[in-house]
Amino acid sequence: MKRDNSDNALRLVFWELTARCNLKCRHCRAEAKDFFDPGELATDEILRVAENIREFADPIIVLTGGEPLVRSDFFDIATACSGLFTRVAMATNGTLINDELARRIVDTGIQRVSISLDGAQAQTHDAFRGQPGSFIEALRGFDTLKRLGMSLQVNVTVTRHNDREVDDLLTLALSRGADAFHVFMLVPVGCGAQMSEDQRLSPQRTEEILRWLFEKSLDLKGRVHIKATCAPHYFRIMREVSREKGIAMPAAGHGMHAVTRGCLAGSGVCFISRTGDVQPCGYLPLKVGNIREQKLGEIWQTSEVFAALRDPERLTGKCGACGYRKVCQGCRARAYAMDGNFLGEEPDCSYLPPRSAGTQNGRKH
Repeated sequence: MKRDNSDNALRLVFWELTARCNLKCRHCRAEAKDFFDPGELATDEILRVAENIREFADPIIVLTGGEPLVRSDFFDIATACSGLFTRVAMATNGTLINDELARRIVDTGIQRVSISLDGAQAQTHDAFRGQPGSFIEALRGFDTLKRLGMSLQVNVTVTRHNDREVDDLLTLALSRGADAFHVFMLVPVGCGAQMSEDQRLSPQRTEEILRWLFEKSLDLKGRVHIKATCAPHYFRIMREVSREKGIAMPAAGHGMHAVTRGCLAGSGVCFISRTGDVQPCGYLPLKVGNIREQKLGEIWQTSEVFAALRDPERLTGKCGACGYRKVCQGCRARAYAMDGNFLGEEPDCSYLPPRSAGTQNGRKH
């Protein structure tokens, strides 16, 4: 299959190997469980799909779950992917990683491991993750991998339970030698949809945290890579703050530290579920095909949903009127969770473009 070198080339695949997990996180997109899903892709299916993907693209592959380490074939999968793709990463809660597993992870050729920390202290993290001791175990896993030279990333999902600890979390990540610090703004899907409204950040508080995050990225440039995820309005804020400070915007790129634009669901990113369903991203539950029935390259190039997501002129509501729509595009997953319209306006953005001054967000300001 001919490779796509356009602006909509596939650059990042989040591959959910399983929904099984040893934790019960309050915000879990995958609605993790402790039993085997008989529909999960088998080892040979995963390896075949990986080869098919490599025929038309060389995206960053993120092996995720659930907890990917609960699969007995994880190391076979990771080793095969590392042999096919230039960049392979894994996302884990870190609690299962001991000396032996850390060495095996490094030996697969994985280039980065992300570990989630949702509180700067044990009480906060453990309450969110649903297991006492998970904070200490995650840090132990982090430190064990760090000693072996692995590149480590800290992922933080921000809600009202921990928004006052984000600064301390960044300090913690720096003290442990993290190479990257990625802040995720909650998308209400999976278990996250069951979280009460008063646990979600207001649009104004979201704005405050994203502005703080970008200013920290400027202060700490060269020490740690800082990125906002599931927060496309961060790209508007980057521009606003850069203008205020009279500085240049960070350079774009497509590697582990890429700075491109906001929502990339279906235009640079896609998600493969444990049963082979293909979605624009893990938080946007729109099935556009299944890799058991069709090659990912064909789905990527022919999906009508993907085509719609690649055209910012099709956005509606406040996002459709926004002058930043091409660099932001709003979170399509939050728009979909709001009212089922994946091209609708982003409910967690406080910005009101001039042409939509009369429009109000669906959530309280």
